[in-house]
Order: sequence, then C-alpha cells, then structure tokens
Amino acid sequence: MAAFTYRLQLLLEQKEEIKKDAERNLLQAEKVLEEQVGRLHALQQTVKDLIERRQQMQRELLAKPADGALNARTVQERIEYSKAVGMQIEDAQSEVNSQHLRVEQCETDVRESRKRVQEANREVEILQKHRAKQEERFQRELREKEDLELDEIGNVLFMTRRRSI
Repeated sequence: MAAFTYRLQLLLEQKEEIKKDAERNLLQAEKVLEEQVGRLHALQQTVKDLIERRQQMQRELLAKPADGALNARTVQERIEYSKAVGMQIEDAQSEVNSQHLRVEQCETDVRESRKRVQEANREVEILQKHRAKQEERFQRELREKEDLELDEIGNVLFMTRRRSI
C-alpha cells in the first residue's frame, strides 16, 4: 500500500517557518512598544514632577527662609532657579513629544507585524487545506482501486467455482 506524499510539503514547511518568524517579529515589536510606552510614562511623570516643583517654588518665592532673613539676593536666586526648572520642563516636554513619535512608530510596526502574521497564517491554512483535500482524494482513489481489485478477485473466484461445477 502506497503512502500519501504531499508534493508541496517543502512549500508548506517554508510557509510554516515564515509564519513562525512573523510571530517572533510580532512578539519583539510588542515588547519594544511596551518598553517605549513605559519610557513615555516615565517621561510624563518627570514633567509632572518638575511642574509641581516649580509651582511649589513659586509659592515659596517670597516665603522667609529658615534663618529668618529674606533679601533681594535670595529672591533673585529663587527666581533664577525657578527659570532653570522651567527650562528643564521645556526640555522634558520636548523629550515627551519625541517619545510620542517613537511610540507611534512602534504601534505602526506592531500593526504591520500583525498583518504579516495574518497573511502567513492564511497562506499556511490554504496549504494545509490543500494537503487535506489531496490526501482525501488519494485515500478515495486508493479505496476505489482496492474495491476494483476485490471485485476482480470475486469475479475470478466466481468464474473458477462455476467452471468446477
């Protein structure tokens, strides 16, 4: 009895390997996205902390220091420090905006990776269905051939018994 051999088996195996690669790439893209989103949240928290610090400094601008003496020099230093924190806020906000762009790019990469996985799944599924139909056809032809051979054997036996009678 002959065994079924799928003539496109190599192609099916290649498509399955492409599918595995696409799935690995998707996992990697999702991991990068997760890292970039985490970095974005950290940067946003930094901006929030800096804004809170500047607001606190502005509230304390004219407050008396612990030693009790408030002079113009102390007020000027506080104003300069407040301006420096303002510049830090602008820099941090710029980093947040840049990180938003990175996150958007990562999201695009994840969407493209998902599409590639879907396409690879579809190609593998098509070949698997083709393989199943070919195997079913092979089995059906094999059964028909066996049935024909059994009929022939039956006819030969019948004819042999008929002659012997």
